[in-house]
Amino acid sequence: MEKQIAGNKHLSGTYAEIVYNGMRILETTKITVKITASREDVQTGLSIDSKITGLKGEGTLALIKTYSRFEDVRKEILQGKDPRGTIIAKLKDPDAESGQTERWQIGNVALSEFGFEWEKGAVVKQEIPFTFTPADMINLDAINPQ
Repeated sequence: MEKQIAGNKHLSGTYAEIVYNGMRILETTKITVKITASREDVQTGLSIDSKITGLKGEGTLALIKTYSRFEDVRKEILQGKDPRGTIIAKLKDPDAESGQTERWQIGNVALSEFGFEWEKGAVVKQEIPFTFTPADMINLDAINPQ
């Protein structure tokens, strides 16, 4: 019989922490990071398979607007520069298996959009998309079964 995982061992994003270029982003409500494989069809006989031809890294930081974040990056882009940064994403749930932590470093991060949307009577939220090179995504700490 397979071991059952107790409900309290499932991780909660409540305990996540995001750092951008050494600065903690306390107002982060969500981070999404994904690597997508670009594939090209390859035909062998009558079968169609595929071959990976490249990898693309994308993500989004979601914040509750508290500070005027990333204004320095926007200004650099307006000057024709292409600033890059590093994100450290850490998840330290106190109920994680044996108190372990999962931590990722995402390098060569390029912030992609700047703007705002304000609505009367609503908490101001902000989403900041970014790209990165997949080779610059490193798992620093993993949570492993004990």
